[in-house]
Amino acid sequence: MNSVAKLLSGRVIWVTGKGGTGKTSFAAALAVVGAAKGRKTLLCEVDTSRPAMAAIFDKPADFEPVTMAPNLDVSNVHWDGALAAYVQTYIPVKRLVKGVLNNRVVRRFLDFAPGAREMFILSRIVALLDDYDLVVVDMHASGHAYSMLDITRSAARLFRSGPMLKRAQQLQEVITDAQTHTAFVALPEEMVVNETLETVERMREAKLFGGEPVVFLNRATLPSLNDEERTLLARLNAEELTVQAREFVRAGVWEDRLEQATQESMQRLGEAFGHTPVLVPPVGGGGIPRHVVAQLAVALGRQVGVSRRELPWT
Repeated sequence: MNSVAKLLSGRVIWVTGKGGTGKTSFAAALAVVGAAKGRKTLLCEVDTSRPAMAAIFDKPADFEPVTMAPNLDVSNVHWDGALAAYVQTYIPVKRLVKGVLNNRVVRRFLDFAPGAREMFILSRIVALLDDYDLVVVDMHASGHAYSMLDITRSAARLFRSGPMLKRAQQLQEVITDAQTHTAFVALPEEMVVNETLETVERMREAKLFGGEPVVFLNRATLPSLNDEERTLLARLNAEELTVQAREFVRAGVWEDRLEQATQESMQRLGEAFGHTPVLVPPVGGGGIPRHVVAQLAVALGRQVGVSRRELPWT
């Protein structure tokens, strides 16, 4: 079973990576492919003031899941909704819940209580597992994603008894379950790879992995040049050339640098993860989110036997 198949056969996928790597597009693409494989799938945005799913699915997400395609729902798990849902588990009367949350003292305490935001948002995501076969979570950038998952350890140490300790333990069980995977999205750039490796090490030390983590190397340039061609490019690049020839050689040198960056990134990530990264070449789409996700879904779908015509709007 390849890495993409392992992810899609689980129950939860946390998708994270350094900002700008394309993690939101990968989260959406994984959810689209999961739904196409017949799994009832939920794609979650996490507490964002700038929701991205409307640009991808042409329909805004809400706190309550909204159906975007067959087998595919999307939810924007924001703080206000997660807080209300949590309080309602203990106070089933909505009118009373509203009264509690409208109390300025109570609300101020909850808004600023360390870890409360992360705990309640995670609680909402875990509660939704009862209704879906697969939940794909578009997490924050890697550092913040680590902090969100790690808050469960802090809460378990802080509370010796009571509902918060019980909830922290329940969340830890899901996070460390073998059916829960973390997918990292990286680029063949030194700073991005460094941050990815640092986050992986921190999460391993904190025991925040359940199933085997997977790394996608986005915008990877697949090898095409051999050693003789690289030697020739280096020699030509040092010679006096016509303007047209110079542009041609520069394009070759640039391609060679991209290929070498991909190879170096593959090696470093492979050593850290214990398996080869999933290479994803640059996709088309013209920068339009919906089209980018469609092309990514096609690329990922090929790895699990899902054809283009089986994917919605691709």
